[in-house]
Amino acid sequence: MDPISVRKEFEQNGTQWIFRTGLGQYGKARAVALLCHFFAADDEDEQIDDELRSCYNCQYRRWTMTSFECVALNKGIIK
Repeated sequence: MDPISVRKEFEQNGTQWIFRTGLGQYGKARAVALLCHFFAADDEDEQIDDELRSCYNCQYRRWTMTSFECVALNKGIIK
């Protein structure tokens, strides 16, 4: 997935990039992570998806009340 496609799955809220689809959307989180060059698996005890390659299991994910922030986008890793 090219960086522009990755960004389309997130909404900028101030300085945060929030996953548009929200929580519990495993299929979409897996699809985005599968093609993201910056995916890095978080510690096993922090993972919630049974499939390893998922945004929900990424070390660049920070939970919010209704979704998560992608820190890779926030820090400009994905431009």
